[in-house]
Amino acid sequence: MIKDILVPWVNADSERSVADAALALAAGSGARVAVLVTVDVPAPMPSDWGAMAYDIYAKLHTEAHARASERAEKLRQRFANAEVPVEVRVADAVSVFPQNTATMHARHADLSVLPTMPRDGAESMLVHDHFHDLLRHSGRPVLVVPADSKAQLPPRRVVVAWKPTAQAARAVGDALPFLQAADSVSVVVIDPKIGEGSYGAEPGADIAAHLARHGVKVEVMTRPSMNFSAAYALLDAARDVGADLLVAGGYGHSRLREAVLGGTTRELLHTAHIPVLFAH
Repeated sequence: MIKDILVPWVNADSERSVADAALALAAGSGARVAVLVTVDVPAPMPSDWGAMAYDIYAKLHTEAHARASERAEKLRQRFANAEVPVEVRVADAVSVFPQNTATMHARHADLSVLPTMPRDGAESMLVHDHFHDLLRHSGRPVLVVPADSKAQLPPRRVVVAWKPTAQAARAVGDALPFLQAADSVSVVVIDPKIGEGSYGAEPGADIAAHLARHGVKVEVMTRPSMNFSAAYALLDAARDVGADLLVAGGYGHSRLREAVLGGTTRELLHTAHIPVLFAH
C-alpha cells in the first residue's frame, strides 16, 4: 500500500498538476503527502580574490531561506483544506545539491512525484537532475505527471511497458498496488526478440501469469515499433486502451555516463500525455 508520498518543489507545475496527482493518489490509498521546499544556497567557494566573505554568504542564505519560507507558507495555505494530511517541509541544501536533499527525503516515502521535463531551459535541467537522482539513488519509484494530464488517479486502466530486465521487474513490483486496484492492465511488449535469454517463447506471458496470481486483471499486447521509437509505440498503445498510467523501467547509460538518461526514458519524460511510473 502507498502510505507516504513526497512532492519535491521543482517548478510551478509541482504545486499544480503534480500536487493534484499526489493528493488524488493519497485520497485513494489513505496516504499522507509531504511537499518539500529546499533552501538552495551554494556552498561558499574560494576565488581569485579569496574566499567569499562570511557576511555576504550569510546574507545570501538568509534571503534564500526567506524565499523558501514564503513559498512554504503559501503552499500550507493552499493545502489547508485538503482531504488528506499534507505536510510542507523546508530543508536546507547547503553542502549538497537540492536533488540530493530530495533524494534523502524520498527514501522515507513510498513514492515521489515530479513534473515532466521541458524541452529546454533552466527548468529542464532542474527537472532532469531531480528525476535522475531520485530514480537512481532513492531506491523508490518516481511518478512523472504531465502538466495537462486529465488521467484519472488512482488509475483504472494501466499499461505496463515490459522488457525482461531488472528495471522493468522493479517497476512492476513497485506498481503492484495500482495494478491490483485497476480495472484492467495491459502488458505491452515492443519488438520482442523471442528466444532463450530474452523474452522467451511467448513474450509477456510469464509476467502476465505472475500478475494474474496477484489478482491483476491482465492482458498481453505485442506491438511493432514500425520504425518509430519504443516510447512512441508505448504511448500509442496507452492511447488505444485509454490508459491512465504507464509503468516503465527507468534506464540510463554506463556508469561513466550515468548522468545521461536512456533514450526511451528521456522521450517519455518529454512527451508522455499520461502519468508515468518509473523505477530503477
